[in-house]
Amino acid sequence: MAGVTLLSVVVPVFNEEAFLGSCLDAVLGQEEPVHEVIVVDNNSTDRTWEVLDAYRGRVLILREPRPGVQHARNRGLDAASGAVLGRIDADTRLPPDWSRRVRLAFEDSGVDAVTGPVGYYDVALGPLLGLGDAAIRWAWSRPVIGRMDWLFGANMAVRASAWRLVRPVLCTDGSAHEDIDLGIHLRAAGGHIAYDPGLRASTSARRIADRFGDYRRYLLMSEAGYRAHRAMVPRGSLVRAWLTARLLLVLFPVLRLLFELRSGGRVRSRKNPMSRR
Repeated sequence: MAGVTLLSVVVPVFNEEAFLGSCLDAVLGQEEPVHEVIVVDNNSTDRTWEVLDAYRGRVLILREPRPGVQHARNRGLDAASGAVLGRIDADTRLPPDWSRRVRLAFEDSGVDAVTGPVGYYDVALGPLLGLGDAAIRWAWSRPVIGRMDWLFGANMAVRASAWRLVRPVLCTDGSAHEDIDLGIHLRAAGGHIAYDPGLRASTSARRIADRFGDYRRYLLMSEAGYRAHRAMVPRGSLVRAWLTARLLLVLFPVLRLLFELRSGGRVRSRKNPMSRR
């Protein structure tokens, strides 16, 4: 990347044959080319490896046998050689200026990590829901609890030095979201996480295709992460996670309907990346 840092982009993958090609095309098509793209396969049993065959030579492909996105993420970020480490999901689609915006964010030497909002490309009223997502993440970024203590795994980057600092203490038991856990530990180590509303990406809304009980368990993992680290986070973080989960649970029927209207039931729900349920 021009001007300042080399950017590595890590994509953990488990059974993503339907999404991975579009994701990698967007990463490789950045207006400011990234330094390297690392895909970490986490025991895929579908055609993921057939998709990856088309990208050999342009993408570094690794395997991580331990199930769980936390292990695949760690494998990829540990192997990355860039000064800044991007981390996205296999269903993330980046706009062409994403790498440039990441570069600009890290030109501030005080920034240790950055994250941003997402839009949804496979749900009815997607732009409206994207605005809602951005509003919630903007509210989460407000300084009422002090420095930010969260990251969003579908759209984030961390300085390699900050990653190495907190890597030994990160939680890997799968009981809470790995991106939230990373944010908590970065904040506790004195790191500064920035929220950039202009650092946008798109992703699938397929989580809403879950059964209500599975969706509820997934949402409550954010709350669980803050509960497990009570001594490290402000009380407001737990309250914020509690309120957000209940809001989304109330909206579940509407969100599910909007998803079905667009997808027609053709898109399957996403396995819980932490527990694979």
